[in-house]
Amino acid sequence: MLQIDHIYEFFYGNLFKDFSMYHLPSGVPNINDITHDNIYLFTSSLGNPKIFFYDQEPVLPYLDRYLDLIAPVNNNSLILATSEKSSDVTKLIIKYKAHELYYFFHGFAAVDWYRGYHALNYNKTVVRPYKYDFISMNRIITNDRSHRIYFVSLLKEQGLLDQGLVSFNVTDNLFDDWRDEVADPYSKLSQRAKYHAETHLVDVDKLVIDNANLHGSASADIPRTIQGWWENNDGPNADAFWHIVTETVFYYSKLHLTEKIFKPIVSKQPFMLLAAPGNLAYLRSYGFKTFEGIIDESYDLIEDNDLRTQAVVDQLAWYCSLSDQGKTDIIRRIEPIVLHNFHHFYGEFKHIITRELLDNTKTLFKDIDYNDSNIAYDNMYKVLTA
Repeated sequence: MLQIDHIYEFFYGNLFKDFSMYHLPSGVPNINDITHDNIYLFTSSLGNPKIFFYDQEPVLPYLDRYLDLIAPVNNNSLILATSEKSSDVTKLIIKYKAHELYYFFHGFAAVDWYRGYHALNYNKTVVRPYKYDFISMNRIITNDRSHRIYFVSLLKEQGLLDQGLVSFNVTDNLFDDWRDEVADPYSKLSQRAKYHAETHLVDVDKLVIDNANLHGSASADIPRTIQGWWENNDGPNADAFWHIVTETVFYYSKLHLTEKIFKPIVSKQPFMLLAAPGNLAYLRSYGFKTFEGIIDESYDLIEDNDLRTQAVVDQLAWYCSLSDQGKTDIIRRIEPIVLHNFHHFYGEFKHIITRELLDNTKTLFKDIDYNDSNIAYDNMYKVLTA
C-alpha cells in the first residue's frame, strides 16, 4: 500500500525516471511568489519530457505562471498531471501544447489516511438512535470556501444548528471574522448571501465541534463522533447521522473531490454534498452510491450557487422535521447504501483508481511515443492495491 507522503517518490522511481518531474512542496501553491524555488524538481536532469504534478489543489488561473517557468520550448514535451476534470485543464493543455495525465490523487490520499477506520468502524451499527441529526465541518470560510458562510447562515435561519454538530470558522491561523469576508467587495458570496449572513449570523463568531484550534493537517482527521466516544461525556449516542460535506471546490465548474467526501463513507454515514454541480455523479462514477429516491438529489444539477445551497439545506430541514419513527424509517432505508459505500471504499475503490492511473499513464506514453517496456505495471498494481 502506498503512503501518500511518498507518492511522488513512487511515481519517479517506477514511472517517470526518464522525465524531469516537478511538483509543489506540500502540494500547495504559493501564489504570491511563484519562482523556481517554489517548485520541487525530482531529478537533476533538465531534459525532456517534463511532467508537472499539480494534483492536490484545483486548477485556477495562477497555474499558468508556474507553467511559464517550466513550459516546453523548441518542441519539448510538457505533461500536466491533475486530479480534476474541467475546461480549465483543457485550456491549459491547448495553450501549452501539453499532454494531460488525470488521476484521483485525493482518492489515494483518503485510502492512506483513513485505513485505520476500517477496523474502528467495521462493527459500527447504522440503525440506532442518534443524538444529532447531522454533522458539518467548516474550518475555513474565506475566499473560495466562503460558500460555507451562507450555508451556516441558512442553518441558523431555519433553527437547525441545535440539531447538528457544526464547526464554523475554526482555523489554525489568526481569527478570521466572517464579517471580513462579507465586507470584501471581491468575495464570491452573492449580495443575497451577504445580506443573509449579516441578518442571521449577528451573534455567531465561531462554532466548535471538537477543538477550538485545529492544526493544518486537520483534513486528515475525523472528529470522534463515532459510537461510544465523546470527549464532552455526552454518552455513547453523542454522534450524528447525516454528514453535510462542504467541499473545497464550489464556485468553479469542475469535477473535483477531496478527502472530505470520504469522511462520512468511512464513518458509515449518509451524506449530502455541497460542491460544484455534477460532483455527485462524479462520485458515483467510482462505484459509490448516493441517496436519490430517499432525498431529492437534483441539487447536484443546480447551477446557481445560492439555490444549490438552499436545496441541500431544504433536504436537511425535511429530515430534521420528521418524527422519531420517520427518522428510523429513513435510517433503515439508507443502511444498505451506507454499508455498500463503506465496503466499496475498503475494497474495490483502490483497484478502480489504480487501474485508472495505470491505464491513463499507458495512454500518455503511447501519445508521446515513450517506450514503457521496462515498466512493471503488474507489480505496481499489486503494490498499490495491497
